[in-house]
Amino acid sequence: MNRILMVLLFLCVSFINCDGRDKAKRTAQQDFRDSTILNTFNGSIKYFPEKYTEVVTDTTLSNGFKINIKTYTDMNNSVLNTFKTGTIKNKHYYRDAISNIKVSKNGEIIFSERIDKSFFLKLDKSLKDYFKVANLTGVWLQDEKENLKNSISIYIMFAKPETDYYMLNKMTIDTKGKYTIEEIEQVN
Repeated sequence: MNRILMVLLFLCVSFINCDGRDKAKRTAQQDFRDSTILNTFNGSIKYFPEKYTEVVTDTTLSNGFKINIKTYTDMNNSVLNTFKTGTIKNKHYYRDAISNIKVSKNGEIIFSERIDKSFFLKLDKSLKDYFKVANLTGVWLQDEKENLKNSISIYIMFAKPETDYYMLNKMTIDTKGKYTIEEIEQVN
């Protein structure tokens, strides 16, 4: 009989201590924030670059060409890369770049173009799917040794973020402003 009373007393004390008084003053929002389920809704969102950036190259070559390349961040267009780290969904937005290229020969502007995805899509519509996962990452004037008396070479690179995949193009501009573009290398 004593054992039965002891067990009943133990059970009563146990149930009295589990009445939820410790949570009585907590709000539902506090309980939700403290639960692990919130991490499944939370995600990490990052932008690359975080802020607007701009790089200007202004060069005059010995062959009479003057080249101005202004490359800046396109704050409205980006490529999204999503992945999970544990229960957290990460979203990395890689912003596109735009380059404005002006080329002069002997003081006269012979070439002026905005280089971006749309410029290349006008030339080759088959790039549409590639441009959904890649963006313009660089436009630069090739070193002077490659630039001939009657032309200059500008390199244009598109790359898929967080991978080694890229497409490198060479734009050659002659003294009349006519250009050709050839794909130099593609790694996919």
